[in-house]
Amino acid sequence: MIEWYLSIRNLIRALEQKARDALELYERQGKDAAAPINGYMNTDYQQLWDRWRSRFPDEHLGNLGRHIGFGMDKDYRDIVTHDLPELEKRAEAHLLKETRVGTQQALGFEELLHPVIMEHSYQLYRNGHLREAVLNSITALFDFIRSRTKAQEDGDRLIGQVFSLANPKLVLTELETESGQNEQKGFMQIFKGAYQGIRNPKAHSLTHDLTPEKVAQYLVFASLLIRRVQEAKDAKKRA
Repeated sequence: MIEWYLSIRNLIRALEQKARDALELYERQGKDAAAPINGYMNTDYQQLWDRWRSRFPDEHLGNLGRHIGFGMDKDYRDIVTHDLPELEKRAEAHLLKETRVGTQQALGFEELLHPVIMEHSYQLYRNGHLREAVLNSITALFDFIRSRTKAQEDGDRLIGQVFSLANPKLVLTELETESGQNEQKGFMQIFKGAYQGIRNPKAHSLTHDLTPEKVAQYLVFASLLIRRVQEAKDAKKRA
């Protein structure tokens, strides 16, 4: 199931990038300029359709195919803001459902875990590798931020670049209000604290005071942070 989910997610990411590129070309040069990218999107869509129906033959992919077919600027916006996020949520729901009803007995907190944490940390946790499960969860979080933004930094520099108030790459909330700015700044500190207070100690020492209960809480915490990154708005598209 994880292999299916990862293939679906990769196709969604590919479609998202192509839709953004097509929209940029459409806005600058018109529909004909975006047409070649639209053709590649049709190919990706067919792969996505085939892969999805290989596991869930009775399901449909909403309006994605129709929007690709029309290929207008508003269609590309709908693809990025509605169609693909909805499909990713459905894929995540399928992954979590099948994980919970798998051969292993659920531990009771799996439904709170983001699929990225399920992929990189959960089995380590199940197998008793507590330090590695926590380390992987924070590493996966920062990999996810880089994947979402194409930034190449790490640690404090990555967070400062991605969530700065002056020139952010991702916006967690509305920055026009004081409360929104406070939320953005507060989560900047939380992300930095996760790297400095969780990831670094686990990476630099084999000793730890972790218990299964504490690690489960770390994994839920990392899942929350990944969810916030996933749901954040792209600052350039927001402007």
